[in-house]
Amino acid sequence: MSNQRKILKLSRIEVEPNYADRTWQIIEHGINQIFNHNDRELSMEELYRAAYNMVLHRFGEMQYNGLVVTVTRHLEEMRKSIESAEGSFLDELNRKWTDYTESMQKIRDILMYMDRSYVPTHHKTPIKEVGLNLWRDHIIHSAKIQTLLVDSLLEEIHRERMGEVINHGLMRNVIKMLTELGVYQEVLESINAFEDVIINSFKYLAL
Repeated sequence: MSNQRKILKLSRIEVEPNYADRTWQIIEHGINQIFNHNDRELSMEELYRAAYNMVLHRFGEMQYNGLVVTVTRHLEEMRKSIESAEGSFLDELNRKWTDYTESMQKIRDILMYMDRSYVPTHHKTPIKEVGLNLWRDHIIHSAKIQTLLVDSLLEEIHRERMGEVINHGLMRNVIKMLTELGVYQEVLESINAFEDVIINSFKYLAL
């Protein structure tokens, strides 16, 4: 009996020339529908299978880069909406953050195979972290939003000190968001407001 081991060579499965573009368009459409809250009619299973096959056929880089571009486009629309919000700025910011995190969770479910296979193999940033980084860069690092954010936090603290009842749950959500993004101290220190706000923030987080 021969001691030689048989070496199996896996060849790349040939796909039609426009396969990658056509499949990515399907996935991109699904992502757009999720962000636009029109995902009830979507087949998450079909989208997962399409995303899985993109990685299987070695189009992971195209899919990964496409995700970043698509999410960034939606974040730019969110930024404009937040900056021009009528009424409570913190309410609008919190609503958009909640919508965004819920949408990104659905997108992560669709791209789960890419996150588990392509991302670590090619030393890419995981999708969850990509989502946080993009929100930080395009929303929180907007000069206008930063100013509105700190001014709004200080205003709420001032109102409470004057005896008014404020929305502690809203304050807690916003502070938790900044903490999760790793920019809490950075945002508040940007206009020397950190010391005043942090004294109060632990109270909101504990509620």
